[in-house]
Amino acid sequence: MNRARIDQAISKVKQHPEDDALLAEMAVNVAAELLRASQKREKWSEKRQGAQLARMMHDPSGKAFTLAMADQVFRPPSESRSAAQFRHLVDGYGVPEYLSMPERIAMLAGSAASAVAPEIVMPAITEAMRRQSASVILPAEERKLKPLLDKRHKAGMRMNLNQLGEAILGEEEAEKRIQAVIERIKSPDCDYLSVKISAIFSQIHLVGYDETLERIKDRLRRLYRVAIENPQNGKPKFVNLDMEEYRDLRLTCDAFRQVLEEPEFFQLEAGIVLQAYLPDSWPVQKELNDWARGRVSKGGAGIKIRIVKGANLAMESVDAEIHDWELAPYSTKEEVDANFKRMLHEGCRPENAGVVRLGVASHNLFDIAYALLLRTREGVEGRIEFEMLEGMANHQARTVHETAGGLLLYAPVVLREDFHSAIAYLVRRLDENTSEENFLHDLFGMKEGGAAWEKQKDRFLKACARKDTVAFGPRRLQDRTTEENLPLPADAPFHNAPDTDWSLTHNTRWARAHVEALRKSEIATVPLVIDGKEEVGESEVEAQDPSRPGAVPYCHALAGPEQIERALQAAVKARGSWIELGFEGRAELLRKVAAEIGKSRGEAIAAMVMDGGKAVYEADGEVSEAIDFANYYARSIQADGAKLEPFGTVLVTPPWNFPFAIPCGSILAALVAGNTVILKPAPETVYTAWIMVQTLWRAGIPKDVLQFVPCPDNEIGRSLVTDSRIGAVILTGAYETARMFLGWKPELRLFAETSGKNALIITAAADPDQAVKDLVKSAFGHSGQKCSAASLAIVEAEVYDSPGFRHQLYDAAASLISGSSWNFDATATPVIREPGDALMRALTTLDAGEEWLLKPEMVDGNPCLWTPGIKLGVSEDSWFRRTECFGPVLGVIRADNLKHAIRIQNNSEFGLTGGIHSLDDREIEVWKDQVEVGNAYINRPITGAIVQRQPFGGWKRSCFGPGSKAGGPNYVAQFGNWKTESLPEMVSTPPKKVADLLGQLVAAIPSAEAALTAAAGSDAFWDKHEFSVSHDPTAMRCEANQFRYRRFQRALIRVTAEQTDEEVARLLLAATAIGIHFAISSETKRPWFSVLKVGVQVESVEALVRRFSGVSSNYDLLRCPQAPASLRAAAIDAGMRLADGPVIFNAKLEWPAWHREQAVTETLHRYGNIVPKPY
Repeated sequence: MNRARIDQAISKVKQHPEDDALLAEMAVNVAAELLRASQKREKWSEKRQGAQLARMMHDPSGKAFTLAMADQVFRPPSESRSAAQFRHLVDGYGVPEYLSMPERIAMLAGSAASAVAPEIVMPAITEAMRRQSASVILPAEERKLKPLLDKRHKAGMRMNLNQLGEAILGEEEAEKRIQAVIERIKSPDCDYLSVKISAIFSQIHLVGYDETLERIKDRLRRLYRVAIENPQNGKPKFVNLDMEEYRDLRLTCDAFRQVLEEPEFFQLEAGIVLQAYLPDSWPVQKELNDWARGRVSKGGAGIKIRIVKGANLAMESVDAEIHDWELAPYSTKEEVDANFKRMLHEGCRPENAGVVRLGVASHNLFDIAYALLLRTREGVEGRIEFEMLEGMANHQARTVHETAGGLLLYAPVVLREDFHSAIAYLVRRLDENTSEENFLHDLFGMKEGGAAWEKQKDRFLKACARKDTVAFGPRRLQDRTTEENLPLPADAPFHNAPDTDWSLTHNTRWARAHVEALRKSEIATVPLVIDGKEEVGESEVEAQDPSRPGAVPYCHALAGPEQIERALQAAVKARGSWIELGFEGRAELLRKVAAEIGKSRGEAIAAMVMDGGKAVYEADGEVSEAIDFANYYARSIQADGAKLEPFGTVLVTPPWNFPFAIPCGSILAALVAGNTVILKPAPETVYTAWIMVQTLWRAGIPKDVLQFVPCPDNEIGRSLVTDSRIGAVILTGAYETARMFLGWKPELRLFAETSGKNALIITAAADPDQAVKDLVKSAFGHSGQKCSAASLAIVEAEVYDSPGFRHQLYDAAASLISGSSWNFDATATPVIREPGDALMRALTTLDAGEEWLLKPEMVDGNPCLWTPGIKLGVSEDSWFRRTECFGPVLGVIRADNLKHAIRIQNNSEFGLTGGIHSLDDREIEVWKDQVEVGNAYINRPITGAIVQRQPFGGWKRSCFGPGSKAGGPNYVAQFGNWKTESLPEMVSTPPKKVADLLGQLVAAIPSAEAALTAAAGSDAFWDKHEFSVSHDPTAMRCEANQFRYRRFQRALIRVTAEQTDEEVARLLLAATAIGIHFAISSETKRPWFSVLKVGVQVESVEALVRRFSGVSSNYDLLRCPQAPASLRAAAIDAGMRLADGPVIFNAKLEWPAWHREQAVTETLHRYGNIVPKPY
């Protein structure tokens, strides 16, 4: 190496300090010297590896194959399954072109041989992957690691070890990691170790910030203590706190500072990482410098800050997109590089460097050269240390080590049996190295003066020029304490309301203050509101707080018969003025409602914590959902020649498990359609409903249009449900409740989202870490009381039989913090009431063949508070498999294979939500085609539906009524009768089969030609643009949210005497265009039926009712406008979807009745990276 030129540059800077611009120019020359020197010292093996990486940069299919192989092939428990996936990837992507010819031939041979001898081939491939990655992930076994460490130490390089292992989903695994870290610290071969807080505590909870901080501090003390007790060369071992997720920034810094302020650790030097891609990091660096200065001035030790560019950008992007938050890191690489320079300058200031050593972690030769010169100029050479990644461009590392007089190498270590746990690190490193803007992307094959060199030089100089002006401070600025909530303009596109960003401590304090204020307050009796006036009830009842047995948080009124009658009279009276307001006027009020709910967010959260036993973060999401309902439903109707006539008055009977969002959405949909509404809130959560309706009234919804009428669930409630002035009932609750309502009044127009026995399939091709994490969230969120909760896991045998899977599932669930909803760190809060028979049986009893993986226990003597329970050995025909228990119990079923798992999942009377975890795209496609649920989720939790993204509603017995999904495009349109005022104008040319039928019908019914022609054209138009295509209005990068229609298979069209020939013919056109197999049951025989090529059975209603008892499996849809009560009841008993609305010639309004709606949500990324699927 031509050290003379580098030494000359350094000497010049020392003798004649240059300004920053000249320093940057000099750094370019020093970087060139470093490049030349490192290339001269590059070994043949390193050149070969570099050339291969350079080829990979221009082989996108090869890169995709490599990412997919690392992620998918080594996960399945059996060699045969791994081999099948390996062959699939080779077939789909092709053999990577960046490989050498011998390697390509070997891969093809291995692919072929794996079909015959997977038990031989796959271990060899796994071992090859270990060897390939051994340069970047070191073996943790002492006999293998020690020689590597000795080699580095002899070369004068220090090692910063990071102990990898199983994903930290529970406290047992966290303790295991802590012990591994402790043993590593104790080892005489280790003097420097890195760990992140998420590796030592599994239950980070930002709402419970203070409680979480204390637990992290306790574990940090254990590590620091061991470091002090095991000195090396007279100094404690060095423990460095790594940083990964943005959410951990403040938590990590607070834990770091607070523990090091304690007398026991006041003399301990420790380190922390700051990421330059976060604009928050420079202000945090200055805070740490100031704090360290004060600590040293009081006799304490200094600290070290390691600055890195940041390696979690992909996942930060996902986090921001999913939650609709600002991206926490900078949006451009230039800004990141500029901030890195600014932080470098901050760390090199003598007044800072004297108390804070600086680690400069980079492979960018320009940055390294710049730091070499800068530390010399500032006279702080001994306080600035260079750091690089083990195994990445080793020739460059050797050169930097010699030039800088030392080097620290960051090296992850993993045990052989935990190698699969290093996949995430491998994928991230591979993606980082091949990212186009990364210096390492261009390093391999780089030559001074070449295109890659000039590109990187230009980026470096631009970043230097911006270092003093690049923006700083948090990009995520959401502040619930000061935000304005204004109605959106009518023409503004729909946008989901962001949930609260709990990584911002002022938001956490805001929420906690609201909850604490309600806990300490005395609540007045909640009244009735009838015809615009508050009233006391005929009786009054005491409410309950599920977190505080015996406490009476408030009382609420109950309406009597006379008050029910006056409410009905007022609702009827208010209809005229409400309809006259028009859709646009009502929509404007909904937009005002959205803004008002935003203003009431804190109050609403506190109400749900008290009333519903909800955790703060769960309640917060519900408020966002209510805002979304208001804004979405305000733009929900497209008429095209049809007019909506409201039902009149709609009774809303919501559930207690979503006491704010669901009643709000139901009310708003009915209101915007032109109906008046009576709200009968769930008796368990009256206060939350009271808070909610007040926001609607404050926004301008008249109190006679929306009335608040709690009443008992006895004959008084029954009289309200069955009254003739109630045009429709919206129910969210149990299937039995829906049947009870229909038993009271068979002709009741009921819109009900009912029960679900939801299951998540986990195949052998799944990422088990992610599967367990999502399963636990789906099963035990809100203590299993969500309609969408996963009460069943259907696990493929290879995974089910794995002790590792079982332990991970046990650990993740057992580690949830069970506690009162008033405890801010609780993740398993109380059930709404003391368990009933079904839930108590699930919590306490095992059936034949079942065993407890995790036995639930009552907590603190509170009959509402239970720890999670997990049953193994649940059979596919058992009581638990069939029964909705609505509590914190998960049953696990063993499936032979995917086909068996799908059969179990679909073999249910219900069809609300379901999911699958698999990284095999073939399995995903099979499942998507066959699953029978309304909301289908792939490689993510099956709870947490968001308006527009995942409209919510089920199939089978999970739904009564037309079945349009809440938060979807057709929901509002079902709350009235559509009448054709003019023929549809949005038309296309119908296909031949429809055109042929149209000709026959027109010949038979000449007077209907115009109407039928328009209907056939409307069918063709909406088939093409709506019903035959999947829709994803979100267009998200990280997640696909497809809304699609699945047609019914067999329909029975019932023709009544009241129907015109034109209307009947229109239904036949619709059925033909959709492609449904259909038959006709007619009250009378019509002459023109002879032209039809389908069966027509002439029969009375009574005969059809009798016939239904034997055809439940033959028809899944009955299309019968204005069906009589007896036929309605018979159809429901037969398990058929009943479509009894008027005949509409606009297909956008007619066709939903002939389809089931389905929302399919699929996670598209792996660790934030979008890997193309095999093709």
